[in-house]
Parts: sequence; C-alpha cells; structure tokens
Amino acid sequence: MVFLQKAYKEGMTRVGSPLVGAAAEATGLPPFVIDNWIGNYRRQNRVSSQSKKKKKLYTKDLSGYNLFCRDLLKNKGSLKDITPKWSTLEEVQKRKYAEEAAALKVQRTSDYLSPEMRSLKVKKHLKQIKIEVASLEKLGVETGVMMFDHQKPVLDVLEVSSKGASSFFDRTDVLDAFALHFKGNSSSTSAVKVPVDTMVKKVQELFNRKYNEAGGRGRLPYISIQNHSMIINASGLPGGITLKKPCHYGRKQLEDILKNAEQISFQISKCLSINVDRLYLNGSHPVKNVLCNHAVGWSVVERSCL
Repeated sequence: MVFLQKAYKEGMTRVGSPLVGAAAEATGLPPFVIDNWIGNYRRQNRVSSQSKKKKKLYTKDLSGYNLFCRDLLKNKGSLKDITPKWSTLEEVQKRKYAEEAAALKVQRTSDYLSPEMRSLKVKKHLKQIKIEVASLEKLGVETGVMMFDHQKPVLDVLEVSSKGASSFFDRTDVLDAFALHFKGNSSSTSAVKVPVDTMVKKVQELFNRKYNEAGGRGRLPYISIQNHSMIINASGLPGGITLKKPCHYGRKQLEDILKNAEQISFQISKCLSINVDRLYLNGSHPVKNVLCNHAVGWSVVERSCL
C-alpha cells in the first residue's frame, strides 16, 4: 500500500496510467486490482478534502479586519487596495474596528440563540460559578451569588453560595428583597416568603408560651439557661435543633419549629442557690452551695467560695 500511495503521488492517478504496469510488477498485484485501488484512493482523498474545507467554513469569525473591508468596499474601494490600506491604518482606528466586531459578536450570540441553546449556555455558566464558589470557599472566602432569569417561566431567584453565605441568606431577607426588586409587579409572581424577623418573633412568642405552660412566669430566661442556673428540657423540637435564642436560628430552622409548634413542650428544672454566709467552713471564708434538682433527686454541690 505504501508503494501504491507513493506511485499515486508521482502520477499514477488514473486507470490506464503507464505507471500501473510498473506498480503491478513491483507489488505482484494484477493490473485490474491496482486500477480499483486508484479509484478508491481518489474518492477517499476527495471526501477528506471536502470535510476539511467545510471545517474551515465554520471556524471563520468576525474581526475588525472584516469590518474595515466592508467600509472600504462600500466606499467604492477595490480588493487590491485592502491590504496596503489596512497596513497603513492607525492603531486607534484598528482598535475601534476590533471593539465594534466584539460588540457585534456578543449581540449576534444573544440574538440568534435558540431557547435550547440559551438554556445550555446558562447551565454551563452556572456550573462554572459553582466551581468558582467552591474553590474560593477552600481558600477561606465566603461567597454568595443571587441570580434572576427574566426568561424562565417560574420567576424564582437562584442562589449559589458557600456554607457561611448560605447561613447568611437563611437568616436575612436578602433573597426576598432581590426577588421583589425584579418581579414585584409581575402577575406570575410566586408567593413571597415570610420575612425572617416575623418568624423570629413568632418563635419567641411560642417559646414564651411553652415556658408559661410548664410553670414559668414571663419570658423564657435565655441567660439563666446559658449559665446553667436553669435547665429546660425541650421535647418535640425538630431533629438536630436545640433550644436557643430564636434570632440564632436560620430560616429553615424557624420554619420547622413553627410547623411542629403543637408537638413542642418544656419541662423546667431549677438550680436553687443558698448563701450560707452565717456558716464558716475551713476558717472565715463563707461558702455558697447549690441545690440542684436532678432526675435522681436533690444533691448539694459546692460551687465557689465568696
């Protein structure tokens, strides 16, 4: 085959070529086999050359040089004038043509995209944003991105964020405000979420009511719970949620608590401090003891010396 290809390049390109006899002698193949090979090889080369030409056609792109040619030919310039006039054109003018070409490419891309192609491009950019956000998070950078697509049938705000930024979005109304900015007057606007501040107040009222039902008075004393002078056993809270100030919960946690409001109940265990200033243990230093009501009964624990 290598010998035949070499002979083809040297002129054995048609049936009946004088080189066919020499090729037959050199390869030991009958002349009709070589004639068939010439026809097949010629067709193969023709197909490959056509596919290369098509590829070139699709890779051609708009440039500043193309726009310069356009203007020159509009002003009755000739093709032979293009190269010398482009080479003598000032850099400022070349830059203007390049900027115009870039703007036209952007406009052409957005104007002529089919809905399917646009959707694919949007998904591609979203994927790139997610990758960048994850990379920044590994470097210790918290990032929050909010997006609103005017052409989507469901007018929702899309969020891409790191863990810390996601917690910020949950605790604030930033996403709601962003959504309202774009779709406040839209007839197809979806229901706006309840503001986080409103949910915090509702959870505060819920906890205070549960505290009073358990025998407490007034508001739930979060400071006493924090310094362990009072123990509240809260049952019925959604999985993974512990009792703390409502303002420290995220949107999702607040929503879950309000959904389970009827199942939540409190049980109060108080620690009573008794100052025994009249007693002197180990000298003249009075000692404060604490009586703690545990499940197993009352016990006396020495807390500190006054």
